[in-house]
Amino acid sequence: MKRLFYFVLWLAVLSSCKAIEPVVPENFVEPYPALNNEVSYITIPVEMDLSHYLKAAEKEIPQSYSGKNEQCEGMSTSYFIKRDEIKFSGSGDKVGYELAGQLKLKINYCPKCQTLTDEKGVCIIPRLFVSCGDNEPMRKFNLKYSTAVKVNSDYAFKTTTNLQKFELLDPCELTIANIDVTKDVEKEITKQLKVLELEIDKQFSAIDIKSMAKESWKLLQESTEIPGYGYLSLAPSSLAMSELKFSGKKARFNFNLGVSPSFTTEKPQLIPTELPVLGTSAKSSGLNFGLDVILSYDSLTSFLRSSFVGKTFEVKRKKISIDDVQISGSRDSRIILKTKISGSKKGIIYLLAQPVLNDSLKLLELKNVDFEVETRSLLLKSAKWFFNSKITELIQKEGSFNYASMVEDMKAEVNNSLNQEISKGVRMSGAIHAVDLRQLFYTANNLLLRAHLSGNLKLILE
Repeated sequence: MKRLFYFVLWLAVLSSCKAIEPVVPENFVEPYPALNNEVSYITIPVEMDLSHYLKAAEKEIPQSYSGKNEQCEGMSTSYFIKRDEIKFSGSGDKVGYELAGQLKLKINYCPKCQTLTDEKGVCIIPRLFVSCGDNEPMRKFNLKYSTAVKVNSDYAFKTTTNLQKFELLDPCELTIANIDVTKDVEKEITKQLKVLELEIDKQFSAIDIKSMAKESWKLLQESTEIPGYGYLSLAPSSLAMSELKFSGKKARFNFNLGVSPSFTTEKPQLIPTELPVLGTSAKSSGLNFGLDVILSYDSLTSFLRSSFVGKTFEVKRKKISIDDVQISGSRDSRIILKTKISGSKKGIIYLLAQPVLNDSLKLLELKNVDFEVETRSLLLKSAKWFFNSKITELIQKEGSFNYASMVEDMKAEVNNSLNQEISKGVRMSGAIHAVDLRQLFYTANNLLLRAHLSGNLKLILE
């Protein structure tokens, strides 16, 4: 009888020392929905330096020119005009031009002509001749123009330039046959000076905003790599423009860009679209888009190992040590924790834990920690007492991953991608102000954290 007792005791001891080796749980992954690519509207303030174009206008507009208006009967004029440097100054929706200059006039007057002997006419009374600024200092004047500027749906500039003021600073008093013709002369000069309006409109129309928009549109369609995370695609779909506002030699306006941003871990194959017709919409919602952040199980495993490996706890005078822990997949909306233990019981157990986002504290917490079904079944047969262990409480208490630094790294990388030169003379300036993690999904090897980013973006043309 005694031998039988020792034999049973030996079997019990042998059974208690047997390593736990449950079946490896099967990975189960539910497909997660694609990012919601609804169109959001980004208002992009644009500041355009017109100095280059205005210098071109200054260069192309003649420094001096002459003309004449001849007729047989009545007053005929000829003139020579020389201008100084043009002073440009924008204000509101118009660009102003002021210039000073000097002129000289020659006037002749014929009271009566006959065309019997010459079809052009012959003055039958001797002509009267007067001049102003000829063979004497040229007379000074001031001019002021104003140009209203719009951009059509085909990206072409539409300009309307008007002569606002013509002022002779030292006018001539011109009298012929006791008739004061000063006002007539000023009117004639003003009419001739209006030829400058066409030249100013021509120079403004030469500004090629369409090529600039086309190149920017092409580049905005390309994905931008965010190292360590993936590829950001803005997917622009529409472009609108506000009215131009001028200040000094700068023009300011807003581009309103319709985008459907997305973030992918693999570089997407994008089909480029043509530059759309320029609209006038004023919609705006800042820079808002979704982004999927891949958090590998390997990186989470490293965190768990630093938190749990070497921990020892006691249950009913039995000691258990955690030798290793590893995330090995997911099942039933929970991750699988492969845990190696030693001490009063040794082997491998599988636990399930539900990661939960606590965005207010920037924590990824492990909740609902429990034994996986195969491990539970094996423990019921060989080590019921293990159910009273503190391992589930320990993992739930200590298994919080602070992702604040990860969010800051993500913001820094995205901000780098939003602050770069798109093409020569065109650069982006933007910033992400907030990153909110809203949902998480499981893959075979990663946790996928779905985030929402908000900020602003500015396009600068130099």
